[in-house]
Amino acid sequence: MRGCKYTEGVPQGFIPSNFRVVERREEKKLAWRSWPANALTLTNLGAGALVCWWAASEFDLGWSPAEWLDSLGLLEAWMGITGADERRVAGLQWMLLVWMFGQLCDLLDGAVARWMGAENEQGAMLDSMADLVSAGLAPAFVGMALMMEWQAIGVLPPGWAWATLLPLTVVMAAAWRLARFSVQATSKNPDRDLETLDFKGIPAPFAALFWGGLLLIWSQCNGNEGDWLWLLGLAGATLLPLGMVSNSPQVGLKHWGANRKWDLVRLGWLLMVLLVCVILRPAGVAVALISYPMLGAISYRLLPKKTH
Repeated sequence: MRGCKYTEGVPQGFIPSNFRVVERREEKKLAWRSWPANALTLTNLGAGALVCWWAASEFDLGWSPAEWLDSLGLLEAWMGITGADERRVAGLQWMLLVWMFGQLCDLLDGAVARWMGAENEQGAMLDSMADLVSAGLAPAFVGMALMMEWQAIGVLPPGWAWATLLPLTVVMAAAWRLARFSVQATSKNPDRDLETLDFKGIPAPFAALFWGGLLLIWSQCNGNEGDWLWLLGLAGATLLPLGMVSNSPQVGLKHWGANRKWDLVRLGWLLMVLLVCVILRPAGVAVALISYPMLGAISYRLLPKKTH
């Protein structure tokens, strides 16, 4: 087909490989747009790796991040900020802060990529790999550490030592779920049964929020107050992974602005969670964690079904 640079046609004899310099300049001009989103994703990855390291330490849960802070000369200042009386509690709080900061970065990286016009398959795959660490490996390590703590104090029933390995199902489910999501995200014909719900199955980052919430409750309990937490831990190592690999529709927390009605649903749920946590304290965190899968189930019932 004939044409020239002033028309939409391709000039006769035009060979793109002959103009690689132009292509490289265009790629270089656009490459920087992905840096902010990738920085957020890699921060999430690094935060998850730190949580894995601290949770897998030979010390009791919480001591490793406390010792790390102490080695930097920041432990006393951190204990003053948080009001923690014990080094171990201060370590748990620091561990939670790092972990949740990583989850905040995960919440923002997609929005930043869209805003910068830098959405691409590499960024999507990088996000999935970061989630596998921060929302797969990290919850599994924390879950195993908590189960071992509950076993040590005699909370687990006799003969239930095998339950300390159950949280490994979280990383397995996260790998399965993220692989399925990556295939759907890069497919030309993504499988979307519903237009207004964001995911099939509980999103992997919820595993980080669930086990992080249990860690927060456990760090605030005194004496025998947290003896019931192992039941939630058991649910987090069985029912949660099953929900992650299921096809049950769920409401995501990243897609604000796409639908005003569902923005109100998300906002209402977040306000409810905040209110419950303020009123019920540690028990409120447990209620908030359980309410998220229920939100997806209720929303699915309220959605108009497609007709073909």
